[in-house]
Amino acid sequence: MATNTLNAQHQEHHDGGHHEPPAKVYGRQKMALWLFIGGDIITMSAMLFTYLYLRGVNTQNHWMSMVGLPVDKVHTYGYYENLANLPSQHLIHVAPMSPSFNWLVTGVSVLSALIFWSAERNLRKNGNRAAFTWNALFATVAVVVAAVLSVVQLRHLPQIYVAVNDSHTLSYTAYSSSMMVLTGSALVHFILLAYLGLAMVVRSARGVLTGEKWFHAGLVRLFWVWVAVSGIIVSAVTTTVNVH
Repeated sequence: MATNTLNAQHQEHHDGGHHEPPAKVYGRQKMALWLFIGGDIITMSAMLFTYLYLRGVNTQNHWMSMVGLPVDKVHTYGYYENLANLPSQHLIHVAPMSPSFNWLVTGVSVLSALIFWSAERNLRKNGNRAAFTWNALFATVAVVVAAVLSVVQLRHLPQIYVAVNDSHTLSYTAYSSSMMVLTGSALVHFILLAYLGLAMVVRSARGVLTGEKWFHAGLVRLFWVWVAVSGIIVSAVTTTVNVH
């Protein structure tokens, strides 16, 4: 009897304590992920609504302009702070972010999703663990590239030096602020995907993911595809609707 008890405990530890069929557990986890994605959809919709609302309101024509002084590599915050007398502030109009660069980031994100989707499908259909490991690694590298490009986007958001009485700040127009939030959100998603992708690579290399145990890869694939689709939606809105 003691031997049977030990065997039962070993089996429980081996299957992670789950006594239900893996497909049933996967269905429950998939539903939870859909609920998470639903929350993400609401958040993205709120950010896009804010973008379009600020553009529609365009308070005092300041959607893409602001009274202040230009900031660049020479005219920095420190430069203006060290001046005895500030130049007269004037209305500065900022240019929109590069549409081609925006779509480049989205394209890299979509490419990474397609690579991972193909890898997950191959693992599920053919059980090719070695191919999944390498393709998941390629997808992870691609999403890291997308994250780096997003950082470049954030660094190129135009700043304006604004002096009001004793308050001196580096400010952003309503357009730049909206793009900062949207790009920052994409960056957070890319970092999360990089973590998940690396986890899939390690688990596959160690034999945890196989043709019979592909469920975690399926969940990651679902989230990965959603991030790519959301990137397409955001790029379509910000590059074609109410930019100027």
